[in-house]
Amino acid sequence: MMRATRPDWGAGLVDFDDDGWRDLFISRGHVYPEVSRRKLMVSYAATKVLYRNKGNGRFEDVAAKAGAALPEPHTSRSCAFGDYDNDGDVDVLVNNMNAPPSLLPNDCTSGNNWIKIKCIGTKSNRSAIGTRVKVVTGSHSQIDEVMSGASYASQNDFRLHFGLGKVKQVDVIEVRWPLGLVESFRNIEPNQLIFIQEARGIIRKEKFVRK
Repeated sequence: MMRATRPDWGAGLVDFDDDGWRDLFISRGHVYPEVSRRKLMVSYAATKVLYRNKGNGRFEDVAAKAGAALPEPHTSRSCAFGDYDNDGDVDVLVNNMNAPPSLLPNDCTSGNNWIKIKCIGTKSNRSAIGTRVKVVTGSHSQIDEVMSGASYASQNDFRLHFGLGKVKQVDVIEVRWPLGLVESFRNIEPNQLIFIQEARGIIRKEKFVRK
């Protein structure tokens, strides 16, 4: 007998608590509405999944602690990630079947620091798609890439977000542009959005206020 399963759709590895380790979010929902009328131990609607990265190679399920929206069942599909309210943490927008989207604001209370980077191409494409950014704080390195398309049928914020934990500065930001140029920037203050333009360096900075 084939086992009934609930498909996972949208997914993202995102540092929601800005501790420097990426957490895992998944939006879920079954394909067939009929499963809700049968005793298959699954339902058409499903709760969302959130696993916190403990930084030691293990994750813990924190969905039940993350507010009322995650345990609320929806038939969810795509999800996109970005700091829509510009307060220094990453929020989630989930697209639901036959229902309005779910906006899940992240009101991070960890007190951790962060840096956000907007890459602007010149010789490379203006959206900087394909640009790879490495952020180094002490012995801890993080890498992210500007991508066109993210998870299932979704597009994340083009601004790259890095949690920094309790460190007071970013030691190195290394930017590798699609056409081969590599630029490095040192001793960058945290808790700000910086705009980096290809071959011109940091052209602008913006401070955000955590709400």
